[in-house]
Formats: sequence, structure tokens, C-alpha cells
Amino acid sequence: MDNVIKFKPKDIVLKELECSIDKESTKKMLAFKYFNNDFNALTIFLSKHKTSEVQYINYIEPKRQLEFSF
Repeated sequence: MDNVIKFKPKDIVLKELECSIDKESTKKMLAFKYFNNDFNALTIFLSKHKTSEVQYINYIEPKRQLEFSF
């Protein structure tokens, strides 16, 4: 049995990582889903495919919750 998964040039792994909000959780999910839960294999794959176009957005937490009086 061959456990090698062949990816397309702009494959689903990079696309899922780019579209995600929580990058760390997505990396764990992708390692489980495509790399037999081998996080090191995922990091090697990502380092080979330079994901520099991924923009990390720092979301600003609201200072307080708005409450409406009715």
C-alpha cells in the first residue's frame, strides 16, 4: 500500500490554509487529514511551497460589549 498523496500545483492544502482564520488549528487538521498526523511533514511541505502570500490578519478585540436598553 502506497501512502504517498500527490498534490496539484495550487493544491487543496495551501488553499485551505489560506482561507482559514485559526492557522494553528488548521495546520493540525491538515496534518491529520493529509499527512497521517505528522506535523513535521506538513511544515516541510509548507516550507517547500513558500506560503508567503498568506496574509495573517490581527483581529482587534472590542473594548467592551455594546448593550442596548429597551
